[in-house]
Amino acid sequence: MVSLTQPFFRQFQAVKKFLGGDIMRKTITKIIMFLFIVGIGMSGFSGSVHAEASTNEASAHQSVSISKERIYGNDRIETSLKISQSGWKNGSDIVVIAQGYGYADALCAGPLAKKYNAPIILSKQDGLSDETVSELKRLKASKAFVIGGKASLSDNVESELKNIGISNVERLEGATRYETSVKVAESLGNVDSIVVASGNGYADSLSIAPIASKKGIPILLSQKDSLPDVIENYIKKVNVSKSYVIGGTSAISDNIKSSLPNAQRIGGSTRFETNLAVLQSFKSDFNFSNIYLAEGNGTIGNEFADALSGSALAAKKSAPIVLVYNTIDTDTADFIKSNMSKDTVLTALGGTLVVPDTILNGIEDLFNGKTPDSGVGNPTTPITPVKPINPTSDKLHVSFVIDGYKGNIINETNLEAAKGESVYDLLKSTLDSNGIKFINKGSGAGNTGANV
Repeated sequence: MVSLTQPFFRQFQAVKKFLGGDIMRKTITKIIMFLFIVGIGMSGFSGSVHAEASTNEASAHQSVSISKERIYGNDRIETSLKISQSGWKNGSDIVVIAQGYGYADALCAGPLAKKYNAPIILSKQDGLSDETVSELKRLKASKAFVIGGKASLSDNVESELKNIGISNVERLEGATRYETSVKVAESLGNVDSIVVASGNGYADSLSIAPIASKKGIPILLSQKDSLPDVIENYIKKVNVSKSYVIGGTSAISDNIKSSLPNAQRIGGSTRFETNLAVLQSFKSDFNFSNIYLAEGNGTIGNEFADALSGSALAAKKSAPIVLVYNTIDTDTADFIKSNMSKDTVLTALGGTLVVPDTILNGIEDLFNGKTPDSGVGNPTTPITPVKPINPTSDKLHVSFVIDGYKGNIINETNLEAAKGESVYDLLKSTLDSNGIKFINKGSGAGNTGANV
């Protein structure tokens, strides 16, 4: 039913008076019919719009399940093998072998692996595990690059590679980690850009590794305040036109940056800010269909391994590696949310102890417009704080964390010494109880007990 407003009714009365009689009645009939038809049309159109809006609103609030995967093994070496199996299902003619418990020589291996479409497989210093041998046979590799000197990977590693049929073994080594990075860079051939990152930490190199690998840019390691001569000589020789300095001034000083050709700094005040700066700077080069998350910090200082072996897989898929530690940085999580889609696959590298499920779930919540309960926040805050030692106690408490090239050896916290027992005595008894032999290279009367 059509309702006439007061202004319209007054106009209607004026028309009635002017027209009068039959003409008026016919005209009124036509006006009413016209208004009736318009009223029905408007009513139907309005209903249609309302229904469509309701459908879209329901769709907008419908949660999307993001694909979440995890690639992991019992330790860092097995995780690297799982990454190899995931990314190189049909095998690989070439492999890159790097030390799994010392990052220095291995940080620059990503671009080399990408050049030859090869996986990075981590190893112990003194030899290949049975699982590693099985994976190398599955890959049917015919050539292996061994990264670093014999202190990183022994002669036994080379011998075992040859024993399983990989006769072409090329070791890329230098007297220092800086020289090793140059040896790897030289194996890439002609380049027009370089990356310079700290050789005293692993995080910044891992952040840039996927994109440097994709673009074929060598990663050169440097000290904070002075560019090693071997790096400087290489840069002059290749005549590069662009330099990327990764990390803040606490990692690589402005003095070094100013000495590099056409240098651009990509960094922040923390490793996580630097990681985000890399993602933002090369946003257009990344394919966010796959996003890899790896541990980028920790209490021991060798929590680099999963991101290192994962960098080859990330480069293969033009995907970013996001560094986390117990949580993912809020700004980084927002960036990921803004660039991912419902078809994005979030993949954690390593077990739940290094990349908790709460991080993946938190990113999914953000994507769906929800506030995460956990997993997103300050990644430098440990989830479980260390229990403080009672400062009023008169007893001796000691924590031992011993990490060697074979992995974690001892991780004992708040050990209490018996009366009269020294730190040396406690160390000796701890090693003995774990069946670990050791040699004290001290000499004279001061090599035992409280004097050590």
